[in-house]
Amino acid sequence: MHFLYDNDARFVFNFIRSAINYNCNAVNYVESLRSVRNTQGEWQTQLRNTRNGETFEVRSTVIINACGPYVDQQNKISELTTEHRHVFSKGIHLIVPRITKNERVLTFFADDGRLFFAIPMGNRTMVGTTDNRVSTPETEVTTEDRHFVLDNINKRLNLAKPLTEVDIISERCGVRPLVIKTGDQNNKNEEWIKLSRKHAVDVDWERKHISIFGGKLTDCLNVGEEICEVVQQLGTHLPYPKRKWYGEPHEAIRDEYLHQVHLMGLDELTSAGASEVLSKRLWRRYGAQAIGLLENIRENPDMVEPLIEGSDYIRCELTQATRREMIVTLEDFLRRRSKLALVARHEDLKNSQGIKDACEILFGEDAPERWSEYFGE
Repeated sequence: MHFLYDNDARFVFNFIRSAINYNCNAVNYVESLRSVRNTQGEWQTQLRNTRNGETFEVRSTVIINACGPYVDQQNKISELTTEHRHVFSKGIHLIVPRITKNERVLTFFADDGRLFFAIPMGNRTMVGTTDNRVSTPETEVTTEDRHFVLDNINKRLNLAKPLTEVDIISERCGVRPLVIKTGDQNNKNEEWIKLSRKHAVDVDWERKHISIFGGKLTDCLNVGEEICEVVQQLGTHLPYPKRKWYGEPHEAIRDEYLHQVHLMGLDELTSAGASEVLSKRLWRRYGAQAIGLLENIRENPDMVEPLIEGSDYIRCELTQATRREMIVTLEDFLRRRSKLALVARHEDLKNSQGIKDACEILFGEDAPERWSEYFGE
């Protein structure tokens, strides 16, 4: 299997962006404080803008709690009980300089018998993962985590020089929400190891409330179809579009894109250190929207320059990010949209003129505040 890594956050945002194109209302940096049912049988949800503290209320017939590892927390504040609950498994990955020229995902079994990966990320490699039980979704990478990953990759690959903590460029850390019955204590280690990653859906039919527990991103479309069926059973009509709104664009759009790419000789402009040619990168990340980026490059060929040395992200992508990607903080851009914070060291980002330029373009007069917010100065 050939694999060019595009992080999960990017995939999720593209999915949301496609939904917005079909009249979905999506908000960013807004938290739910509590949901209550009124005497008319509607849900009243109190929301707070976490950036400015503003609070407001929305009303709905049905609530879908799809808060991932925070499903239980959200149900608790709304005084809801469910058949299932979560326990959490912490997984971490380390991003290091590229350790093999192979563009395939390398799969091993770690010392504890779990699957272990080396995943290509351009001129970097992402190594991991761990699988340790934790009690809360808020976690961080520990020294023990780093040693586990480094020890395992050094044992399984005959590297010219063993990897050490000095080689770590960045880290990823999160939890897997695993489903168990509400009354199940699940204290035995062998039971913990056997827990399924499969999702579960709890429905309060009387109050029209749905909770989604567990599951994996790779199954999101199937889960979505299941939830749509439940919502309609609860009495809400869903006006399905006449055609599929997700996935790769129609072949005619792709063919037109490739035709334009050929006419302008786009791939000849690919930087020497890039991990893939520009035509493949732009189509993979932006689909039909990539055609608009070609026009930016025609007007100014300098727009194909990498924003920061050693990365694939080029300057014309900032145009797309500013216009369509709901970027509120510099962290949104560096870690969740461009993944530059994963492939470049923090100090290199801080000293990069390209990142300073990006901050100015994205935030205008608010750029100094956003810069200080991320880099702490």
